[in-house]
Amino acid sequence: MSDFPFIITPVSLQEFYLRFMLLNKPCILGQWITEGWLARRLWCNTNGDIDIDRIFQPFPRDQILCVGDCSRLEFDAHPSIEMTVDDYLTYWRDFHQGNDGRTLYLKDWHYFKATDTEYYQVPILFMSDWMNEFWRVRPDVRDDFRFVYLGTKGTWTPLHADVYHSYSWSANICGTKRWWFLPPGEETKLKYNGRVPSDIRDVQLDNGDINYIQIDQHPGQAVFVPSGWYHQVVNLTDCLSINHNWFNATNVNWVWQHLQNQLVAVETSTEDVRDTPGWREQCQICLRALAGIDYFEYALLLKYILLTRWPENDGLPSSNFQSLIEEDAGAPDQLSSLSNKIDHELIQLFRREPHHLKLIREKPKCWMELIPEMVTDCKQELPAWVRLHDFVSAFESLRLVSQNSIVKALKLVSEPLYSMLNFE
Repeated sequence: MSDFPFIITPVSLQEFYLRFMLLNKPCILGQWITEGWLARRLWCNTNGDIDIDRIFQPFPRDQILCVGDCSRLEFDAHPSIEMTVDDYLTYWRDFHQGNDGRTLYLKDWHYFKATDTEYYQVPILFMSDWMNEFWRVRPDVRDDFRFVYLGTKGTWTPLHADVYHSYSWSANICGTKRWWFLPPGEETKLKYNGRVPSDIRDVQLDNGDINYIQIDQHPGQAVFVPSGWYHQVVNLTDCLSINHNWFNATNVNWVWQHLQNQLVAVETSTEDVRDTPGWREQCQICLRALAGIDYFEYALLLKYILLTRWPENDGLPSSNFQSLIEEDAGAPDQLSSLSNKIDHELIQLFRREPHHLKLIREKPKCWMELIPEMVTDCKQELPAWVRLHDFVSAFESLRLVSQNSIVKALKLVSEPLYSMLNFE
């Protein structure tokens, strides 16, 4: 069993970025990371227990919740059941009185869509977040990757890697969790008939050559989960946590590789109808159903980041980009319309300011020259060196996407933009 870094005192963004995100290494951050959060003050009683009534105050009693039944497994996942807020509150009280033996886990709960109250602040360490930033401004959906997890003692999450092979962070508000981590590739040692076990507790980890990490996470602490690390979580007590999934310049390559692997799985499963007209387009529809995003949306996300991180273009997305979205209100295909307008903006920038592209092609690590000395950050905004890394990484990632044979076949990147991305 390997050691696990525990960051007891505040760490600078520079150190966290270079030591953990860039190297794709996990860690646990001390209670300083959640200091001052309203959630820690309002959602826990003075004895540290969960204030269940306070948590559900913003919600009507008849609102439907999707809850995982941790006492059962179906296709390596806990089956989801629907219940009202009132039913869940009844379950919670009955469980603690010994009148209900079920272990029901309310997870992936989009709590913050229902309230404007600022229960927490995203730590500066996690603020470079392409996923939630893009989903927040999309004109076609109202979604995000910000969740609350609420479960009684004994609830758990099966062994898995996170959506898109993104990063995740999980901040404990109340209770204690136990985590198991497997570095990328170690999960293959556990596979049986091509599948990893759902419950790592059924595996004799210490009897083989399995490289794993086990830690306990206490109230106020946050765990950073890197890309591709399989992990399982068990709530040793009643637990309440705030979780985000996200990716940025440091792990975007993981996301693109995962997306390509998922498409291969889709294509393999539909190989018998490959000659059917529209097969490639249908594979993209299946990919979106399987992975949550298709190649077009992924390319659009990269274009959005490239546009909003363009040097000296700090007014985006708050002003210029918002105007692009508003122009598309009511359009039959808002994303395609938005994509065309972003293409136009980018091509104009490419033509007007080619020196930026020349710089990043000649010095792809130019962003590292802007990193200051290792000091603890105070300002809650992305520094220039992170924005420049975003710009460099978004450009290179979009260039690679534009060269993909399927992207070319489906014409997901316009010819003028392709030419700009692949200039010599």
